[in-house]
Amino acid sequence: MKKSALKEFIREEIIEILSEDIDDTEPTAADLAKKDSVTSTANKLSKITGEMKSVVNQWKKAEGTEKETLLARLKELTKIKKELEALL
Repeated sequence: MKKSALKEFIREEIIEILSEDIDDTEPTAADLAKKDSVTSTANKLSKITGEMKSVVNQWKKAEGTEKETLLARLKELTKIKKELEALL
């Protein structure tokens, strides 16, 4: 196996594993907001917004399936962000 093919294979495996872990543990906005004050909800919204900025920067540099994976993550984060905004 060529070095470039091996790198691509490892990269795809890592992305797949990390995507599964994220999807399994991602709380919904309702879970985040249960029994939370406005301040803590605002803090969570701030963290989500920061993560979205980070993912967007990664998305700009990514190519191929990694870009699609990051886009799916952005859609999830956007959904959570909208739910948190609705709670405020």
